[in-house]
Amino acid sequence: MIRVEDRHQQVRKKLGELLVERGLISRGQLQEALEEQKKTGKRLGQILVDRGHLSKSELGKTLQTQTGFPYVSLTAQPLNREVIGLVPEPLIRRFRAIPIAREGKELIVAMADPTDLLAIDELSAASGFRIRPVLTTESDLDWAIAQLFDVRRHVEEAVEVAEGEEPERQVQEEIVLTLDEDRETPPVIRLVNSIIRGAISAGATDIHFEPQPGGLRVRYRIDGMLYDKASIPQTLQAAVISRIKVMAGLNIAERVKPQDGRISLHVDGAEYDVRVATIGCSYGERVVLRLLDKHRILLGLDRLGLLPDQQDLVTSLIQKPYGMILVTGPTGSGKTTSLYAFLHYINEPTKNIITIEDPVEYHLEGITQIPVRPRMGITFANGLRSIVRQDPNVIMVGEIRDAETAQIAVQAALTGHLVLTTLHTNDAAGAMLRLIDMGIEPYFITSAVIATLGQRLVRKICTGCKEAYKAPVEVLRELGLSEDPPLTLYRGAGCPACDYTTYKGRTAVFEILVMSDPIRELVLKRRPTLEIREAARKLGMKTMRECAIQKALEGITSVEEVRRVIFLETDAVV
Repeated sequence: MIRVEDRHQQVRKKLGELLVERGLISRGQLQEALEEQKKTGKRLGQILVDRGHLSKSELGKTLQTQTGFPYVSLTAQPLNREVIGLVPEPLIRRFRAIPIAREGKELIVAMADPTDLLAIDELSAASGFRIRPVLTTESDLDWAIAQLFDVRRHVEEAVEVAEGEEPERQVQEEIVLTLDEDRETPPVIRLVNSIIRGAISAGATDIHFEPQPGGLRVRYRIDGMLYDKASIPQTLQAAVISRIKVMAGLNIAERVKPQDGRISLHVDGAEYDVRVATIGCSYGERVVLRLLDKHRILLGLDRLGLLPDQQDLVTSLIQKPYGMILVTGPTGSGKTTSLYAFLHYINEPTKNIITIEDPVEYHLEGITQIPVRPRMGITFANGLRSIVRQDPNVIMVGEIRDAETAQIAVQAALTGHLVLTTLHTNDAAGAMLRLIDMGIEPYFITSAVIATLGQRLVRKICTGCKEAYKAPVEVLRELGLSEDPPLTLYRGAGCPACDYTTYKGRTAVFEILVMSDPIRELVLKRRPTLEIREAARKLGMKTMRECAIQKALEGITSVEEVRRVIFLETDAVV
């Protein structure tokens, strides 16, 4: 057993101070990361990497200097499965420690915290080797665990066992709220657990179980894109679907009508809320699981993707005492995340903030959140009507879906409340005519609405494999940029860290339309969206397309991603 306390005592400077001294981060970036650390408990270095302030290699080298432990990049070397097999998978997950080599009676183990004596003792007892800890980063550990315990392998193993089981042993008639297993756990339960655990490790937001003629296709939605992950034989299709329905408290006998349910899961110390939706189709039941980490840190305004001038504008708008701010965009464009960031920014003890949501996705400290419950008579409309009588300063309405909700929200904005809400329209200008279509008179809209925000999510180029290239002339022409001098663009080459997708993570692009006299005049005349949009551009509004192009030039996203997400802008206005 090696002693790590001697090295630990040699640490004189905190990680943040070292990073600032080396000029790798600013004092302001450090302070923001420390504030996030207080709320989440995440490691400071990982927060800085996630925020894009620091590269993984810069973090590793600084940690090596600080702790005296050698730093290793797990993505830069092959993983030795024979060596990894010396430590049981549950311990690897529990202590987040990956064996990388064996030298005589010593096992070299990569850890985020090589000073964790308890972990080292248990790893030594389980493996029978002395443990020599080395440093690695949290992101490397996430990647390695996902690679080592890939869902395909687990599914194949579970399928092999499950096909030999009797049907009545394949599904337990009880709700299990963890993914813990033992030797007695039925194989179908292990199969479903593996798929859910794999999705969490991969950072997926959704899991799709899609019946096909030959069986059940499993896909993960990661950074907005769907990826095939496994195939389940038709013989196990019914058992897998039944298992999910049991976990969600749904009727397993009903296989045609749509059903909705929820699962609360505790996985590796984190709490997840899983929304389940089923529907009958040609080859069986289709099921989609939406994964929500209940303790995920709320994004601050600085992390939404707003450009500096846009952030200043939003900061001033959300501090208005009354009026309505609409966030628009299609499903999955990050509207709710933006609203949460706004609430987080303006939340203070002197304000009474109440929300009505369907469902409440993340819990905000100090804010009253009301879930929509149609079966109990709580809809957006009557819930909002009741909220107005609770003396609120700020009201957040998860979504305006009907004319009644729109009418009450507008009235609330006109009577001294700040109302934040979302609307399904293509862009910021379209929100005005959408409200008119819902029956709201234009003079109410021009008096109540103070701004509308349009947004989309674009994938970020993986920082581990980003490379620069000279922009082709045809691309510059397409983007409306100068051909002289040649500009530099960026793209990903593909690496283990991004699973060779070339992208990792997402950011938003925005356009902000502020209500002004010229805009009011056009709305009162019920002029077309394009006319309102052109007027807003002349008044200084930066469109989503322009915002996305700027991020492509800065190397945050790629031209291909701009084309994929902002295609409607290209046809509308150049």
